[in-house]
Amino acid sequence: MKIFHVDMNSFFASCEQAENPAYLGKPLIVCGNPKERTGIVLAASYEAKAFGVKTAMLNHEALRLCPNAIFVPSRHRLYSQYSRKVMAILDDFTPIKEQASIDEAYLDMTGTERLFGDSRHAALLIQSRIHDELGLGCSVGISTNKLLAKMASDMKKPMGITELYEADVPEKLWPLPVRELFGVGKKTAEKLNSFGIMTIGDLAKADEKFLLDAFGEAMSKYLIDSSNGRGAERLEPDGTVENQSIGNENTYSHDLTNLEEINHELLFISDSVGYRLRREKKQARCVTVKIKYYDFKVVTRSRTLSAPFESTEEIYKTAAELFAANWNKKPVRLLGVTVSGFDEASQLSFFSDAATEKHIAVDSSIDKLREKFGFNSISRASLMDKTNKKL
Repeated sequence: MKIFHVDMNSFFASCEQAENPAYLGKPLIVCGNPKERTGIVLAASYEAKAFGVKTAMLNHEALRLCPNAIFVPSRHRLYSQYSRKVMAILDDFTPIKEQASIDEAYLDMTGTERLFGDSRHAALLIQSRIHDELGLGCSVGISTNKLLAKMASDMKKPMGITELYEADVPEKLWPLPVRELFGVGKKTAEKLNSFGIMTIGDLAKADEKFLLDAFGEAMSKYLIDSSNGRGAERLEPDGTVENQSIGNENTYSHDLTNLEEINHELLFISDSVGYRLRREKKQARCVTVKIKYYDFKVVTRSRTLSAPFESTEEIYKTAAELFAANWNKKPVRLLGVTVSGFDEASQLSFFSDAATEKHIAVDSSIDKLREKFGFNSISRASLMDKTNKKL
């Protein structure tokens, strides 16, 4: 097996620099309004990181560390556009790709040597294409499983290429702090540290029964396997896994407090979810809304409808009602909409009302244009801003 993990470098900030070359080589911070003290840093260029600026830092803290920084508001639609372009390039190297997030993906490069040369040469080709065509940098981790490929891609940034195999684990992985092991969060690391387990090597040598008692069966097994460099070898290629749900969510760089703005965002998310639902030729019965408040408290609420649906209007209407019924009026930082409970899409029911037929007809027309010209080629009128430009 030969697994690559391609991780874009400071993705949001790099997209802004690619769009505006005047930002190149300068400390750039992607966030909300820098005048909002409660705003947070979503991404920082490497020039800003050199001053100690980090993701999730408050804006005013970042400004104190880097007084000459350029602050720009986040543009999630722009980053999604670049993400699709990156993933299209990666598809040219292998049909077996698993997108892990907006800015990273795993590639199964087994048997591609005749096409692209050895692993390092193939990684250079990937980096070159992404840089030359999009103006973005990426790091590539190479191994025989997903865990080590992911760990490898984090070792050299920006524009690094790192190979990491099980035989390298004692020398390259074990000396690292246990917090740097992929999948180990802050609280787990603190608990391990309290037991005297400070490094990944300490974890690899820890008593298995002790870990089982402390963390339970599933987590202890993961800790033992991952600290010894064992991870999944099989990728879940895009589009081949039978989804049990379809959903999107957005994190915002500023607090959402206005219901009109919140409903606008719910419609934008519902539009994307509805499009994906119809592309998979499915209908759903359940809508779930996810709300994360400024204090990081999360609420999810669901509603199951009596009849299956596929229209964006039905998804949005239900999502908006769920939100209105459960919002505690506190500032919102994340919104998500998910549909589930799938049926295979069927023809319109004999009992479908005129409004439903109209919504489905509108969706169908929009979907056809998006299939031909791309998702962002058309927007609903209610998603247009006051200057009549696409959001």
